[in-house]
Amino acid sequence: MTLAFAYVRASTQEEVRQGSNERQKEAIRQYTGQKGYELEIFEDRAKSGKNTQRPEFERMLKSLDRGPQIVIVSKIDRFARSLSDLLKTLEYLDQNGVGFVSVNDPGIDTTTPNGRLLLQILGAFAEFERNMINSRTKAGREQAQSKGVKFGRPALKTRNGAFIDRRKVMELKQKGLSARAIAKSLECSTTPILRILREN
Repeated sequence: MTLAFAYVRASTQEEVRQGSNERQKEAIRQYTGQKGYELEIFEDRAKSGKNTQRPEFERMLKSLDRGPQIVIVSKIDRFARSLSDLLKTLEYLDQNGVGFVSVNDPGIDTTTPNGRLLLQILGAFAEFERNMINSRTKAGREQAQSKGVKFGRPALKTRNGAFIDRRKVMELKQKGLSARAIAKSLECSTTPILRILREN
């Protein structure tokens, strides 16, 4: 008999009280009953999709070595935090020879050619979205720089307002001076000296 893993999740305690997980399980049981699958359910209660702490989700992924042939959810938004997260997880399932079905999302079935095609289209949209975000970020940075905005960490300065020479700091360190002695020599506090030493 085909072993199927099912994942159900409610984002809040209110969803749990309203029976969200039970409705998800019922939809999944109807599907697996029609297919004749052996079913094992992994259930996270009051865990947001954006929450990286989803213990049952992680346990399910770690249990793939037990040989399930498919992972089933009632709706795709119960499964992943974002489109990119979804695609990464589905790629991981595919690498382990495991299919994926969302019973209430028509076409989301990686065990069929049409389902795989739809996921490839979603992957293309995700790549397009990443490129658009990168382009907007780059354009915004260039516009800000044209207005004199500086990015990166602010330069470290002495008490007199002069910039601290990082090479000088390292030279003094190589001569055996402590951070406090270097700070005294350069007339600054020890905080920027310690930061320079940590970064090098």
